[in-house]
Amino acid sequence: MEKELLKISEFSKLSGISRKLLIFYDNHGLLHPHATDQTNGYRYYSYRQIDTASVIVSLREAGMSLSDIKNYLSKKSPEMLISTLGKQEEMLEQQISKLHQIQEMIQSRIQQTQKGLESGKPSIKVDDQKEENIFLGPHLPADYDLTDGWTHLPDFYAKCQAENIQLGYTVGTLVSKKNILNQRWDKPSHYYYRLSHKNYPLYHVKPAGKYVVGTIYADYGETDELYQKLLQYIEQNNLEIIGNAYEEYLIDEIAEKNSADYLLQIAIQIIN
Repeated sequence: MEKELLKISEFSKLSGISRKLLIFYDNHGLLHPHATDQTNGYRYYSYRQIDTASVIVSLREAGMSLSDIKNYLSKKSPEMLISTLGKQEEMLEQQISKLHQIQEMIQSRIQQTQKGLESGKPSIKVDDQKEENIFLGPHLPADYDLTDGWTHLPDFYAKCQAENIQLGYTVGTLVSKKNILNQRWDKPSHYYYRLSHKNYPLYHVKPAGKYVVGTIYADYGETDELYQKLLQYIEQNNLEIIGNAYEEYLIDEIAEKNSADYLLQIAIQIIN
């Protein structure tokens, strides 16, 4: 064999592709050796095949099927390369966008849990909060209350998927000012996700301003005690409710085994 040819083991080491995978490519018609010794069946490759091998691996990693790669290699041309790689680039952009969304959800979960750990014991305070982007689910029926269970959550998740919003965030519950004043906080108006502006459009704004923020250890749906304490605090400090309540579990079933140790936070917009 010519000196410019490489044994399969040498080509494997140089290209970073395993010997087993090179044989697989040969058997499936993707990358045949430059030459095969008819006496012993040894495969030999040329240096110029390294680029082709690398492109095959890259296309496979990008999700392109073996049949599509084989079809391209059998009909390759500059025009077909532009078309084929262009389609793969679009797919990669979608995958990258999806990974960014998953990363953002994970970061949100970490931040939420850290906030819960740092808050320490249950408390009530007035807090200046920045404007936030939140995604509201469908308006909940007027006769719906939390004693029915979260029967409308599937509708919320369906709307998230329709809007290409990553699932897995902490689900918040919005209670209207009217229902707070009527002490019907068991009747939420919407489920919601808190989202950043970076990867999502502006859906709905949680207004910037002053909020009375309370935390308490409570299982899902056990909000009554904290609402009573918040209203008492608001009355004693001559504050006025001017907006909605936003309920979130800083520590929930994802982080805590014991439901009695879930940490509920409720923020109600107020004015002095």
